[in-house]
Amino acid sequence: MSDSEIRRRDGYWPTSPVVGRRGAQTRQRIVAETLRLFEAHGFHGTSVESIAKAAGTSRATLYQYFGSKEQIFTELLDECGAALMRVVRRLGPLGPTPEGFDNLHWWLGEWAWVYDRYATMFVQWANIDTPDTSVRPMVLGFVRSYNSRITARLVSSGVAGIDPDAASLALTSLVHRFNYFRHRGNVPLPALDEATDGLAVVMQLMLFPDTPPEAFAQLPPVRTGPVLRPVPEPLAEVPEPVLSARAAATVGNILAAGARLFAERGYHGTGVDDLVAAAGFARATFYKYFDDKLDLLRRLSAEARTASAELSDRLAALDLTGDEESDRAALRAWLVDYVPFHRRYVGVFRSWVEGSLTDPGLVALAEQSNAAVHAAVLRLLMQVERPYSLDLDVAAGVFIAVLDRVPEAVLETGEDVADEAIADLMLQVLVRGLLNGTVMAHSAP
Repeated sequence: MSDSEIRRRDGYWPTSPVVGRRGAQTRQRIVAETLRLFEAHGFHGTSVESIAKAAGTSRATLYQYFGSKEQIFTELLDECGAALMRVVRRLGPLGPTPEGFDNLHWWLGEWAWVYDRYATMFVQWANIDTPDTSVRPMVLGFVRSYNSRITARLVSSGVAGIDPDAASLALTSLVHRFNYFRHRGNVPLPALDEATDGLAVVMQLMLFPDTPPEAFAQLPPVRTGPVLRPVPEPLAEVPEPVLSARAAATVGNILAAGARLFAERGYHGTGVDDLVAAAGFARATFYKYFDDKLDLLRRLSAEARTASAELSDRLAALDLTGDEESDRAALRAWLVDYVPFHRRYVGVFRSWVEGSLTDPGLVALAEQSNAAVHAAVLRLLMQVERPYSLDLDVAAGVFIAVLDRVPEAVLETGEDVADEAIADLMLQVLVRGLLNGTVMAHSAP
């Protein structure tokens, strides 16, 4: 009998009055052990069998309480969401004043506290966040409700120069992704208090660019310089075989289908049968050019690394010391090219950061790409002189969060938004939050 064919008895639903104390304890133990296993092995590395064993029960008993591990995950996410909602209800008035900044800073600190408490769930959600997951509708519904509360607060606080809905979307998605980076170590960041201080400064300026530097005087001084990540040496590459034009077209179609399905379903949710059906070829054709699904991911990762290197070089070459209008036009042109790149390889990027793949070649490709982007972002940010203190590692973390999360967050609204419009929002966030009220220095080293 498959998991989907198993049905729970009516008396064991979570709200049932007949579960009893013993049943409630069993149910609580299942949830606690699931959380522990998610933390140790990840969502995809945790099976229903392992949950039942850890909880000291059987699969049949577990299914009397939960229909699947996704359902346990949903319950844990609901608990996280309730904690975040309690915090936002206590958010005070915002504005370009010390009091407004203090309220925003408090909220970000409380958000970080909730994130730390439920870090396993937040991290695992980011790892399985694909459009066809059963938990996504619930999460997106919560995000929309949460963002509507933030939008109302921004409107009442007089946010100007940026659409309040767009500002709310950017604020919540960036704060979430920044905390994700903090836990996963994707970018070098200072300790919690210093990281929250810097994030609060950037988010305050994104919302209220006219905030005077004096509003940040309450913050302690920041570190003197950023942490430069060494770019790993590339592994020796196996030369690709010379293919005929027809064979190259076939491989290209399979790669395109793989990139699309990894983005839609995730690496773990995509099978070879799915790939060949989407590409329009037989399984034999797939295995003629690829050893297995992992080999396809390696090829896509190498492709993504090459494209990322070109974009990183272009970003690092941007000069913000000239005319402000032309500088922003150059950054916008880069973002317009970045958005379709991100859309194509977002499934690959997720596989890089989820932590369940240990293939040395994939790890090296991910580290090379991430380090190159980080170095380019730092070079850009080091060109800016600010009348307030800002930790450059935090600034780089926010910049990379914009690149990593905003394109997806916009598309998740369900609206048909053009790439250029997404790039315009990204530019607006970056200029207001990170290039706000600045005097351009001489060329950075």
